[in-house]
Amino acid sequence: GAVRVMAKDLIRTRHQIEKFYKLKSQLQGVSLRIQTLKSTQAMGDAMKGVTKAMGQMNRQMNLPSLQKIMQEFERQNEKMELVSEVMGDAIDDALEGDEEEEETEDLVNQVLDEIGIDINSE
Repeated sequence: GAVRVMAKDLIRTRHQIEKFYKLKSQLQGVSLRIQTLKSTQAMGDAMKGVTKAMGQMNRQMNLPSLQKIMQEFERQNEKMELVSEVMGDAIDDALEGDEEEEETEDLVNQVLDEIGIDINSE
């Protein structure tokens, strides 16, 4: 008798342990779902805040004004490029003229030296 009673108690205890493990797993699952819901709610709140900020920024932006600013920027940029190009060409022309003068003078002196005429002595 006593052995059977102890065996039944052992079996009941084992079943209770199994039930507790199942309950623990279920509670962990519920806890995970609650965490997921909290994360989803936080994400929703963050998106709501971002959407509100974006709306405020969009209301503050004056698209026609921005377009005018960009057009003026392009116009001024093109003007600056043109001025820079003209100045560069003018500088190149000025420097080329000096080089050509020097080359011309050197060539004249070389030819005169070859034929034996010294301009400086005259």
